Amino acid sequence: MASRRTRVEMSATRLLVLGVVRMHGQAHGYRVGRELMAWGADAWANVKWGSIYHALRKLSEEGKLREFVAEGDDVVDRTSYELTADGEAEADRLLRNALGDPGDDRALLFAGVTLMTALPRAEAVEALERRLAALEGKRSDLRGAAAAEGLQHKPEHVGELYDLWRVTVDASADWTRRLLDALREGRYTMADDGPDAFGLPPVTD
Repeated sequence: MASRRTRVEMSATRLLVLGVVRMHGQAHGYRVGRELMAWGADAWANVKWGSIYHALRKLSEEGKLREFVAEGDDVVDRTSYELTADGEAEADRLLRNALGDPGDDRALLFAGVTLMTALPRAEAVEALERRLAALEGKRSDLRGAAAAEGLQHKPEHVGELYDLWRVTVDASADWTRRLLDALREGRYTMADDGPDAFGLPPVTD
């Protein structure tokens, strides 16, 4: 469980770091961290300063970020970053996965929702449709498991556990349907609606 949680948090951190660097065009580590802390990501994604700098180094080693010395960086001995083509692809891959994953990886989902407008509308809809289909499948599986295990032969309170699982899945599915409806109705400025969508690089002349 602990190792899975660490992987989840790292995926959320990777997505958030890539997202912030992309939306600024280029950024040094302190700017990335300051932005994420302003979003409250330390609370809802367990993002820490150490994990931010670790992600920046790892993404640079993987060729997802390019390191360079921007104007003024040499004065304060810092490094700036910008996305490479591989980094753009990784950011979009993580974003689609974050929206489409029906699991309990809340940090990754929260990061995905925060940055979802960096995707074209159709891609966000496709990912959320995948999420909804998986959640509906989970609900059917829960019904089948409850019936197969014969809850009448278990302690009475165990039924509450199945109710909790069902209610949680139902709430996630309802939320996903509402977001899908909003996107299909044209709400929110997505990447293919204009260059001012949240999460896109700044517009330059």
